Amino acid sequence: MQCERCRKANLIEIKMTVGESELTFRRCGKCELQAWRGEDGEMPLSRVLELAQVRR
Repeated sequence: MQCERCRKANLIEIKMTVGESELTFRRCGKCELQAWRGEDGEMPLSRVLELAQVRR
């Protein structure tokens, strides 16, 4: 797997469930690109935080 920005293979990928959504977090150790992806593609951190909120 390669970084989308710098094309290096120094990428960390973590898959997790946030709220009820399956998400993948990717971070490049070379250029420090950080990205969240869901079923519909890339999403901003603000959306990930919304999904993680506890609803009362």
